[in-house]
Amino acid sequence: MGIAFREQLMFAGVDLEHRDVVIFGGGLAGIAAAVQLLDHGIKPTLVERRPFLGGRAFSFADRSSGEEIDNGQHVILGVCDQFLKLLEQLGTRQDIELGSVLEVPVSLGGRISSLRASRIFGNGAALLRYGHLSVKDRLAVTRVLVGMKFARYGTQDEEAQKSLTFAKWLSARGQSDEAIECFWSMFILPVFNCRIDEVAAYDAIEFTRAALLSSTSDAAIGYPKKGLSYLIGHPAFEYLRANGAEVIDRTGVDALASFDGGGFEVRLSNGQQLRTDTVISALPPNVLNRILPQSDARYAKLASQLVKFQYSPIVAVHLWYERTVMDERVTAFLDLGLQWVFNDSALRNTSSTRRQHIVVSLSAADEWVLLSKQQVLERTQAAMNAAFPMTRDTSVVNSSVVKTLEATVKVEPGSQELRPTTMQDISGFFIAGDWTDTRLPATMEGAVQSGNAAAIRVIDWLRARGMHCEPSNEEANRFAGL
Repeated sequence: MGIAFREQLMFAGVDLEHRDVVIFGGGLAGIAAAVQLLDHGIKPTLVERRPFLGGRAFSFADRSSGEEIDNGQHVILGVCDQFLKLLEQLGTRQDIELGSVLEVPVSLGGRISSLRASRIFGNGAALLRYGHLSVKDRLAVTRVLVGMKFARYGTQDEEAQKSLTFAKWLSARGQSDEAIECFWSMFILPVFNCRIDEVAAYDAIEFTRAALLSSTSDAAIGYPKKGLSYLIGHPAFEYLRANGAEVIDRTGVDALASFDGGGFEVRLSNGQQLRTDTVISALPPNVLNRILPQSDARYAKLASQLVKFQYSPIVAVHLWYERTVMDERVTAFLDLGLQWVFNDSALRNTSSTRRQHIVVSLSAADEWVLLSKQQVLERTQAAMNAAFPMTRDTSVVNSSVVKTLEATVKVEPGSQELRPTTMQDISGFFIAGDWTDTRLPATMEGAVQSGNAAAIRVIDWLRARGMHCEPSNEEANRFAGL
């Protein structure tokens, strides 16, 4: 029996511990896959290198303030139905405050103009009342949005969309620099964590159709009312263990080996060696690439894709002011370099305390990560002083800067060809993650959708091999109605 291990390492004759399904990674994709498998009567083993679940969506106790803060400010759109459903299963859906329609105050030159949709007239009402664009630009934007909605850009244009940045694609369709910066970029930058002159037009158009061109509720923005670890990681850990999944935390996956006759050996950092017929990898591309068996030709195509991904950073700046300086719950900025500013005290309903906690979220923060934390704070506070007059004579009593260097993969022109599908050409090997071929940006919703898709593929694969998998509640209801 041949095994292709990295460096061909293998302890012959070792009696390996067997598991039906092993999931690598306890981020949202891994959690979603595990929950979906449990719903079908399959009890997976989930391996996570950190002492908590949640992946890049986590919170921690800030040493200076003692408050629970998120590693980065996360928002949810109404269209994120699979993510919201996962929260329902974990029992934390009530901890997301989701608006009924799109409503965002937008600041430019010290003037606020809100993008506010109407339940009667839809999301189009938000654009018609948007004062940061001229009437001519609003009409031009409307023309492109209508074209997207009714798929007026044909197959030939779709190929061009995959090779062009969204900025170039928009410019070719009569969008002015002001329209691109003051409307289109405001959504694309935080959603994709990429500048609009980096994002592939194809992916940006797909997002626009899904979030802005459907129902008004799909474009509504929601905010967590508690720390991300309490929203996702902690309840997921409890849910998985309570329902029979095995969670091996504080342990990484060191190497993966494929048996010639089928199945895998998984070597863990704690010395365990597991034998399984089914693997779901929910690891980031660079981490997955490190554990693949390099000498096994079956993984060569996947490995060649994984090394080509580029990453984009996010910087979150937490500022605690001694008194209230911001009345709005959230404000998007088109200038001053602030991007999106969140009144965390209001979002988490802690405004009764004397101090006000503000979070400045900086996407595509390539320039910011090169600065020292002190430089980040100085630049951010100067911008806040320009944006909010009350800050000028109000002390910052505490601050924190959180840099996430590889926050998301870049969805650039050509990257669609890199994003792998859930199923590979290796029997029993499946992939999940927000960076896979979800047709979505690298978001929490994309991660959950990929985890669900991988689990469904695994269930079909196991059933085809004679393993009994209980139907989920949805399946049972559907069968009962036939």
